[in-house]
Amino acid sequence: MKYVYIAIALICLTFLMLIGCSPSLVYSPSMNLSPKPLKKGQSQALAGVGYFPETRPEYTEHKTAEGGEATFRFALCDHFAMQFKGWKDFSDNLDVSRYGASFSFIGMLNDSSKVRFGLIPTGAFLFSGGDCDAGGGGLFMGIWFNYFKHVDFYSVIGPAAGARSLNGDDKQWGWGVFLNVGTAITVGEHLTFNLELAGIKQKNEYEHRRDYFLCPSINIGYIMERSKK
Repeated sequence: MKYVYIAIALICLTFLMLIGCSPSLVYSPSMNLSPKPLKKGQSQALAGVGYFPETRPEYTEHKTAEGGEATFRFALCDHFAMQFKGWKDFSDNLDVSRYGASFSFIGMLNDSSKVRFGLIPTGAFLFSGGDCDAGGGGLFMGIWFNYFKHVDFYSVIGPAAGARSLNGDDKQWGWGVFLNVGTAITVGEHLTFNLELAGIKQKNEYEHRRDYFLCPSINIGYIMERSKK
């Protein structure tokens, strides 16, 4: 399994940070982990709202943009899940449609019932006005703190980078570090609520600019159980 993580990390190499035809793009920094790692055959769908960092905040009225996001993940086995996520800017920071999509793998590293660790390699694409303007990937470490029955806490940390162009002298790229903390609340057997705060250090190497963001989000989810035969 470790070779899968290494291959994905090398393919993704970089995550979400720089520029395109639009003066600035947006990305969703939330992770919205499930209350506990999904079991084989389980899936989870989430939808919510949050704040997205601007990749070039010096060109926008605000450093962050309000937006909506949706996530779907399903477990191929007890220790490995696939995830797809999409988001869209709802703000009026710029007069152009901006959105993005990402894919992730969530691989568990241990079976502890109280504190669990997992790797989350991620790749993403950023769009504006119908064009794909940038992309990249990141490799994150997720930590679950499962000490309570219906309220679970988690944290995600890791490096990320992304680019629009790496050709010639005009290398338009950037990098960042994510530190997210959140709680996943279970209501009944299937309904979940995620409250999360994402902290991001973002460095635009092309324009030699450094920015810091605190981006809250809230998502409602539903866990679908595996079919019983």
